[in-house]
Amino acid sequence: MRMPLLQPGPEASALPRRQLLSVQTAAVIEAGIRSGRWTRELPGQHELCRQLVVSRKTLRVALQALHHRGLVTLRQGLPTAVRPARGRATAARGVRRVLLLLPEPLWRLRPSVGRWVSELRPRLLEAGLGLELVEGGRAYGARPESALTHLAHTHPRSAWVAFAGTLALQCWLHASGHPAVIVGSVFPGLELASIEYDHAAIARHAAARLRALGHERTAILLRRTGSAADATTCAAFAAGLGEGAPAPVLLAHEAGMPNIARQVARLTALRPRPTALFVTKTLAVPAAYTLLSSAGLAVPRDLALVCREDDPFLDYLAPSVARYGTDPAAIARKLAVLLGRIAAGESLRITHDLLQPRFIPGGSLAPPFGRGGGA
Repeated sequence: MRMPLLQPGPEASALPRRQLLSVQTAAVIEAGIRSGRWTRELPGQHELCRQLVVSRKTLRVALQALHHRGLVTLRQGLPTAVRPARGRATAARGVRRVLLLLPEPLWRLRPSVGRWVSELRPRLLEAGLGLELVEGGRAYGARPESALTHLAHTHPRSAWVAFAGTLALQCWLHASGHPAVIVGSVFPGLELASIEYDHAAIARHAAARLRALGHERTAILLRRTGSAADATTCAAFAAGLGEGAPAPVLLAHEAGMPNIARQVARLTALRPRPTALFVTKTLAVPAAYTLLSSAGLAVPRDLALVCREDDPFLDYLAPSVARYGTDPAAIARKLAVLLGRIAAGESLRITHDLLQPRFIPGGSLAPPFGRGGGA
């Protein structure tokens, strides 16, 4: 089975131009002022840096530029004041900002997520939209309704983007009627637009490759996220192994090295031991390499490994990691198009955009050693 290839543009064009970051920051703040998001004063610098994901130095340069243009007044020891509009046109009706819901702080998520978030901000700015991050908290809890309702009341005229939304979160967005896009899988029965990598195709392709190499006993190291992609991945991987193949061992874990370590210890204790491992999250790959080595097992001699996702740091592991390459900037481009249409007053169409990855061969993928595997 051959996977379709993405055609990403040059790497340099997808990276933020750091020499213009203060200019972009000033433009985002100006858009917030003109949209009515801030009418009297800006949040404190620490909070504003957190919301805009910039350094204090960058923010100060941006605020100085806005001060010289007469949009704000800098006050020593006090929040920055927003100057009166003086005839400035009031914001048009409709969506003026995007709320991006993240399950954890951005810095804790894998690097490729940070890349598409950074790519998205200037694209939204061109459409006259600000971007505000809502990181972690009760929005991703078991009962997010009150937190989301409060967020909706304090941030009117917003479009919503949820990364890897849970069932409860998606149900609220579905019922609320707010324009919303899921970056990830949508749960069955919910009418929400989505953009995601084709996890089912990836899992089927990985399973078929492992089976073709002679692996009969397999396992899935699954980071439990609560998203619809969890079930999709497991079902597609099992289907990709083919009829008559033993079901894969599911090693589901929460975030953190201790949780991964418990599942890898469980894997090494199995008899007969699986000879191949499908890892769903890039951050678990170096953990698996280290833990398997500590147990006296080597990749791929004792355990072949393939990862569902890709991040640049995987290039620094030996043996090289077989994985599925993606273009994070593609998510930003497609989100910007959808959200730009909303800002222009168009209704959001319910579409499910599947991004096709490319398979990247690596030294971690090989036939079972002696066709025998673990003892």
